[in-house]
Amino acid sequence: MVSKMTEDLTLNMDAYLPLRDVVFNTLREAILKGELKPGERLMELQLAAKLGVSRTPIREAIRMLEQEGLAVTIPRKGAEVAKMTEKDMEDVLQIREALDELAAKIACEQGKEVTYQGEKYVYNEDLVSILFLGVDKEAFEEGGTVGDGKAGQADALFLLVLDTKTGKSRLIAISRDTMTDVNVYSDLGNFIGTEKLQLCLAYTYGDGKEKSCENTVRAVSRLFYGMPVAAYAALDLDAIAVLTDAVGGVEVTVTKDLTIQDPSLKEGERKVLTGEQAQWYVRSRLVEEKEATADANSDRIERQKQYLAAFGGKAAEQFRKNPLFLLTLYQKIKDFSVTNLSAAEVTYLGTLLFRGGFQDTGILSIKGEASMGETYAEFHVDEQAMYEMVLEVFYRKAGKDHEK
Repeated sequence: MVSKMTEDLTLNMDAYLPLRDVVFNTLREAILKGELKPGERLMELQLAAKLGVSRTPIREAIRMLEQEGLAVTIPRKGAEVAKMTEKDMEDVLQIREALDELAAKIACEQGKEVTYQGEKYVYNEDLVSILFLGVDKEAFEEGGTVGDGKAGQADALFLLVLDTKTGKSRLIAISRDTMTDVNVYSDLGNFIGTEKLQLCLAYTYGDGKEKSCENTVRAVSRLFYGMPVAAYAALDLDAIAVLTDAVGGVEVTVTKDLTIQDPSLKEGERKVLTGEQAQWYVRSRLVEEKEATADANSDRIERQKQYLAAFGGKAAEQFRKNPLFLLTLYQKIKDFSVTNLSAAEVTYLGTLLFRGGFQDTGILSIKGEASMGETYAEFHVDEQAMYEMVLEVFYRKAGKDHEK
């Protein structure tokens, strides 16, 4: 007889994976979540009928579960869920996570040369990528636990890709609602697996500081086909005011009426944002989250791009007046940020950025379609457009340009 837990199984289809891998991921997740209990029989016929597939992918998936130590085959009885201690389960999950990271690294190494539509492209080895995150919390709390759900979310995400040889840069805006593979952890901090979730939730599955940033970096790298992201800088809400005031205010043309937040933020008005006012400008979505439409985040992203372009111009101006400005800025936001960049690295990279001619226009956006999921908005990337953006930003055509 099939247990109730097994009856609840549904196949999580993924158009980009072989069927055996889809079945494996479905069964693996059920085991890790306790829906398939230790010692429970894994009967090919019943599982095939329940998941609507043939016995072949079921058999292959069970073999893969055995290789991970999540299932065992007992002579004259068949396969069943392995009986493991909590320590055994933790070891399996850690090994799996390490293997996933190794596979991503190998994929990246193999992707240094690609051919697309008859053209050969070579990865630009001079690039360094930095992920900037705006976190929806007023302070980074100490002592957070991975997976406890209290870390907050990455409400704004921008990827800076800097060519360390030329100083040229590209800034890419990434919607918080982007649906992508995110590493998920239990409330005890144990790695469970990956799920297709809003990108902003990658930060949630962390400690609210470094682990959250690292998990978000991992998800963004996956989104960009394994492109390496070397560094991160997460800013809390209070950092916006500090940054804005540090450059003497940021001037923008108000794109939407925000008088509900600030009477002076009238649509079409030219306004120098300062302090908390800047925070409202880049944060407000104009509607409550429960009333949000699929594209509610789009206008906010445009305001964030507008703010960043203007802020970058003011910061470059300050740098030209005082080369130590970047170090001063780093010290000012130290208590409002989490980063794996040292003061020396920020100064070096910032100097390259501004001397290379900071571009105040042309911030890229990822193409795709916004829709409402069961509960929240979802942004689904246009895969072809995304691939072409990766080639444009991270690669260069082989030939004369490459030889130089």
